[in-house]
Amino acid sequence: MFKFAPVLLAPLVLAACQVGTMQSGAPRMDQAGTCFLYVQEEAGGTYSVVSGVGDGTPQPKAMVKRGLSGVQADAAWAKERKIMDINPECLAIVATDRSEARPAPKS
Repeated sequence: MFKFAPVLLAPLVLAACQVGTMQSGAPRMDQAGTCFLYVQEEAGGTYSVVSGVGDGTPQPKAMVKRGLSGVQADAAWAKERKIMDINPECLAIVATDRSEARPAPKS
């Protein structure tokens, strides 16, 4: 009976991590285990979709899809957002869509 205890406790430990993150305030991209997804407005009316998993550093690595039309950006965002719902790495999620697009960083 006790051989299965670690398997049964694992979901509880993960749930406790999620609750702890949420109770300490809104999750942030720089927090380890926080999946992030946002749309960035580029010059010329195109968009970039940026996604990744926070690793505890101020600027975690991210995957960027550039040069997308509004429709393409919305589709890419929706696809990535669905993946986040089932990704076991996502202990918390921060996601903003194109309606909240960030301006492109100045070079």
